[in-house]
Amino acid sequence: MSENEKPNPLVANIERWHFSPAIDPDGGAPGIMPHPKTQTRGAFKPGEVRRLLENSPGFLAVVRGDTLTFELVNRAFVDLVGARELIGKPAKQILSGLGLSFFDELERVYTTGQPAIGRGAPLTVQTESGVIERRYIDVVYQPITGDEGITEGVFLQGQDVTHQKRTEEWLRLALQGGRIAAWERDLTTDFVTWSDNARDLLGISSGPASMFARCVHPEDREIHREALRQALKDELPYDLTIRFQKPNGSMIWIAHRAEVQHGPEGFHKLAGITVDITEQVLADIKLRQREERYRRDLEAAASVQRSLLPRDGAAGNLRYRGFLQPSNFIGGDAFNVIEHDGRLSFFLIDVCGHGAAAALVSVAAHRSVSEAIIKDRGLPPEKIVERICQNWPDDLPYFTMIFGQIELATGTGSLIQAGHPHPLILRRGNGIIPLGTGGLPIGIDSTASYEPVPFALNVGDALLMYSDGITEAENPLGECFSEERLLTLLDQWRDRSSEALLKGLADQVLRWSSGTDVSDDISALLIEHVLL
Repeated sequence: MSENEKPNPLVANIERWHFSPAIDPDGGAPGIMPHPKTQTRGAFKPGEVRRLLENSPGFLAVVRGDTLTFELVNRAFVDLVGARELIGKPAKQILSGLGLSFFDELERVYTTGQPAIGRGAPLTVQTESGVIERRYIDVVYQPITGDEGITEGVFLQGQDVTHQKRTEEWLRLALQGGRIAAWERDLTTDFVTWSDNARDLLGISSGPASMFARCVHPEDREIHREALRQALKDELPYDLTIRFQKPNGSMIWIAHRAEVQHGPEGFHKLAGITVDITEQVLADIKLRQREERYRRDLEAAASVQRSLLPRDGAAGNLRYRGFLQPSNFIGGDAFNVIEHDGRLSFFLIDVCGHGAAAALVSVAAHRSVSEAIIKDRGLPPEKIVERICQNWPDDLPYFTMIFGQIELATGTGSLIQAGHPHPLILRRGNGIIPLGTGGLPIGIDSTASYEPVPFALNVGDALLMYSDGITEAENPLGECFSEERLLTLLDQWRDRSSEALLKGLADQVLRWSSGTDVSDDISALLIEHVLL
């Protein structure tokens, strides 16, 4: 290129190289000598620049003259404004429908010659289908000046950021609705950048990390420091629930969560969210308080229910013993024995259902049957049960029952089976005999009649009554304890004392249910004829 030649801005100067042997004085060729050669070629082929601009993903446009007439546009700009014929038309004619602010800024740049940048500028456009849409753009307004420095037009370049803008708005609404503030902490400068809503939510804004640390409740600061130290050491996330005192003095509960994020030279920042969980924490506290009150009420009710059960004792030649294991604090099983007129009246009941409701009905049934024993003691067992059935309220759940009487002198008696599992006569050294044929539970039919089942206890024999919570107890595989398993155990334990037998039975059922919640109350009552 000669000294008088001016470089072509669209032409690239490229140095090419060729090599020749480097001859030394002795005629050897120990190396090579490079020779640069400059070649000139066109940087772009004809029309190549226009094609690049035309297919640019960002929008481009050039307007010139006082009327700001379109001279160049690419496809992205055409798609943005929704107009097909733009070249040669004034910008105001095309852009006025997009919003005055867009055209006003264009006109200002042309008038002043000062460039401008618009971020998230709103536009109102009409799609090909006629739908009116709100769109957002990032745009650069660059004045085009002539040789004399006079503005001749404006070059527009930008991106459609509608998706990003909507995402930001959705995020803002999510943060606001969820009472969440997002933040980043630069570990080099220890500067924390907070989302815009942090001022309203927490009363703080972007600044040194110490601003946040000072607001942490004094009793929670060590927890916060230790979590941060451990996170930086192990490069693991942390999640804290701590108290935070806002600058206005109000105290809130926050969930403070963060993770370590890596940069080119190792981790360099923490990124996280802080959530105002005050309402949730206070609600949890109130819930725990209610649960505690409920637990105390249940314990009181359980104490009352236990007080209704008879202590192990004896009447004449009869000894009685029972156990009750509710599925919760309280349950629907109950039993009683009452000595009167040379007899021992007894019953074991199981109310339909579980928990507090069944327990309340159980107390009512216990009282009703116990009072009937005294009030109607001159009647046989079947008549007493029929009266209980007639007087049981229709709006209360039904219950099953074994009810009976034994003569103290002879050990003979009779019982009623009202929908309850069969009671068992345990003959000492002579097998096990189930009693009864069924019968309706109390509360199913107020007109039901019942047939007495006579029995006799010889010395050494015992009468065992139990609830279906024993035979229907399930193990982790869903298998029931079963009546067969019960009979097998009782046959093996026929020589055990009544105390050892009941304890062994309770232990076996609870062990069978190990790993699962006992879904039903388990209870049993044993009356034994002994020689005193």
